[in-house]
Amino acid sequence: MEPFPKSWRTSPGGRLFLAIAREETGLSLGDGEAPEKAWQLAEFHGMAPLVAGYILGHPGAGWPAAIRDEAKKTQDFALFRNIQLLALLGEIQQALEGAGIPWISLKGPVFTEQYTGGLRLRASSDLDVLVRPGDAEKADRVFRSLQITSAHPVRPCASWLGVRKHEHPYQSKSPRYLVELHWNLTGGCYDVVDLETAFSRSRRTRLESGIFPVLSREDALLFAAMHAFGHRWDRLYHVKMMDWLLRGEPGTPAGAGVEGLDWNYVLAAAAQADKTRILLLGLALVHDYMDVALPARIIDLIRADPVLPRLQEQVDENFCGTGPASSSRRTFLFKWRALETARDRTALIPRALVTRLIWRQA
Repeated sequence: MEPFPKSWRTSPGGRLFLAIAREETGLSLGDGEAPEKAWQLAEFHGMAPLVAGYILGHPGAGWPAAIRDEAKKTQDFALFRNIQLLALLGEIQQALEGAGIPWISLKGPVFTEQYTGGLRLRASSDLDVLVRPGDAEKADRVFRSLQITSAHPVRPCASWLGVRKHEHPYQSKSPRYLVELHWNLTGGCYDVVDLETAFSRSRRTRLESGIFPVLSREDALLFAAMHAFGHRWDRLYHVKMMDWLLRGEPGTPAGAGVEGLDWNYVLAAAAQADKTRILLLGLALVHDYMDVALPARIIDLIRADPVLPRLQEQVDENFCGTGPASSSRRTFLFKWRALETARDRTALIPRALVTRLIWRQA
């Protein structure tokens, strides 16, 4: 797809896309090209299922028939994938808990159902399962007993060029999906949430599809900011993930989601991990793109960081398809600026080398 102009946010299609992403009501389709441009933006930013939900929920709004057809296919596919993944996760849950292994579901269809109230508004392509490092080899045996296999043995203490692993990939047999076993939320210079703290603060959420262990909303917010940073903030989809977390679960009154967060914990955890700037970057993007009202002290912290404006500009370029995410060198410099300590910046160097080696082998 061709890069979008920097003015996309103020174009009719861009305004329509962002209004849908913000879950506004009473929208107008605008000029003749706006619906098509909005759909193109939704596909580029990984948010087609969400926009499809709006289109199908407003059948008389005048969306072109071709886009309505694509919206129906998009939502059906998201639903199909999420149902299959939840069924597979249910088997994994039963086996892990039967073996006495504590675990947490990360992202995926559980997040989708928990924060959107269904399985149609966000697509999932894999499962992410978090266990403690001491349980990783035991979980590996559980996975293999379910025909969820990997060509290589799991090695939770392994490192490559000094970069320690925090996850191991598997493939389920039928249906065939990627399943990632994590023994830490992130690795090395990306660490933000202490693992034992994450487990102690985790809770079980009751959904129509089952009862699953999940991160606390505060830890999920920190993880989402760090995960998006790891992915170079390449799509607006990452901003929407944080928006869902700030809104809270369906039925939460407007504004109560932000007010209900333990901001003292969030800020303290980020500061302890030297990741305040990365957290604030995510919050600044949600405030800007999703029009989320943040506490005054968060706004003050955002305004006080002299590096954030340039980082935001670079993410804006990513959202046009022309930013640091399009270049490994520019990505490295972007992350270098965002990291706060010499320790993390030094650790970024071998991580960048390992990432390049993996890309070349792919």
